[in-house]
Amino acid sequence: MRNPSHKIDRNLMMRSPTEPVGESPRIDRVAKGIATGVAASLIVQTGKSAAGTLVKNPLFVFGMGMLAGYYASKYRKEILSVSRQAARQGSDFVVRQKEHLKEFVAECQEGQEDTD
Repeated sequence: MRNPSHKIDRNLMMRSPTEPVGESPRIDRVAKGIATGVAASLIVQTGKSAAGTLVKNPLFVFGMGMLAGYYASKYRKEILSVSRQAARQGSDFVVRQKEHLKEFVAECQEGQEDTD
């Protein structure tokens, strides 16, 4: 009886040089994940050094301040309306939480009276 690996070896010899050597899909996914992680790490490192260089430049900081001021004045009405709406929603949220807390305390006191 012949060894089954003999057939596999012959098939490997007849493959083209660009064809992968029987890699499983799982290994392929792992390799892609590692490559993605390395690429992301390189991008982050490059971005940190570029951003660090720009932030140290006073003209860049001044220009960003001018740009922020321009957009703040251009959209001031929208900014004010959104901030008022957020403040209103925040106060409504606090009122609802106080009501829920009062109801919870009342339920706990009723449960305590029933057990006594």
